[in-house]
Amino acid sequence: MKRRVIRYLLALGLSISLIVPAAASGDSLISRSYLENTYLPQLSTVIRDRMEASLRPLVNAARSGLDRQPAASSGDWRTALGFTAQTSAAGDAVTLAPGAGLFWTSGTGSLTEGVLIDATAGRVVSVGGALTAGHRYIADGQADVSVSTAAQWLAEGKWMTVAGGGRPAPGGTFTDVPASAWYYDSVKYAYDNGLMNGTSVDGTVFSPNGTTTRGQLVTILWRLSGSQIVDTAASFKDVPDDQFYADAVKWANDNNIVNGYDDTAFGPNDPVTREQMATIFQRYAKYRGKSASGAADALEAFTDKGKVGSWALDAMRWACDSGIITGSADNAGRKTLLPGGSATRAETATMLYRLCETYDLL
Repeated sequence: MKRRVIRYLLALGLSISLIVPAAASGDSLISRSYLENTYLPQLSTVIRDRMEASLRPLVNAARSGLDRQPAASSGDWRTALGFTAQTSAAGDAVTLAPGAGLFWTSGTGSLTEGVLIDATAGRVVSVGGALTAGHRYIADGQADVSVSTAAQWLAEGKWMTVAGGGRPAPGGTFTDVPASAWYYDSVKYAYDNGLMNGTSVDGTVFSPNGTTTRGQLVTILWRLSGSQIVDTAASFKDVPDDQFYADAVKWANDNNIVNGYDDTAFGPNDPVTREQMATIFQRYAKYRGKSASGAADALEAFTDKGKVGSWALDAMRWACDSGIITGSADNAGRKTLLPGGSATRAETATMLYRLCETYDLL
């Protein structure tokens, strides 16, 4: 999405750069009056219309999951199909879900995390950028805004306001992640660092026992790498451009972190097994310039080591030797890897936390 907006801005800049020198040199074919009063306004309209068209799928995707009801509170999150008036005090923090809209009416605020698209000015707002009164913004991924002085604004989609700033901890946000859970700290780490979010529209469910899909995993690693803009054209027929994992899939494929099954199929909704995750994490560690090898006997303590695929042996040795995977105990107390079993979201958050801490990736 950011790539399309930047293309339009570059097109506008290129058009002006080609025309202005001619006007300044006295070229009789182009008058300053025509340039200022006709050409540039028309060009601006074309750019704005194309930007609106490119943003529409993002907005529609955000709306599709909303109940067609007036704004209603659900935990800390609120949802609304149309713009709803909001008031924030100085020091408040506003979190916008991907695709959510915000029309800034008055007051001052700035972006503290994520990316906003200024649909009024036709530009990308990065972290530290100030919001302008009278401008409409759309969140390209989750975005956080810090309110500096009392502000009024309109919200559309899904958003959350936290008095005094800061996002709440998962124990207060996710109803299925109790503070006593073995994975609580890992989920909190992934959530606080913007790597993993909830699975429900209202943001209160994490689904710790749900499976992790290929699309979800590449999105997590893409976020860990700064949500880089990818210029590669789409190649997988099962990865539409309007899906949340589209840019992440292109990035992962381009960097040989996760490849498709073939040139046209990626399988974004397919579950990831533990041995697949170990392989993907190992590739990612190498992508970040880290040494990622394990001892030859790293799997000896596990009774099901023979079930590890030959293609995953090196990665599993590395993952176990580095402590990223510790295995489980069966009913007899024997250590097992369950290499072909699907990795749950809680397990993914835990392995992700260990990966980041071991290699200082954040």
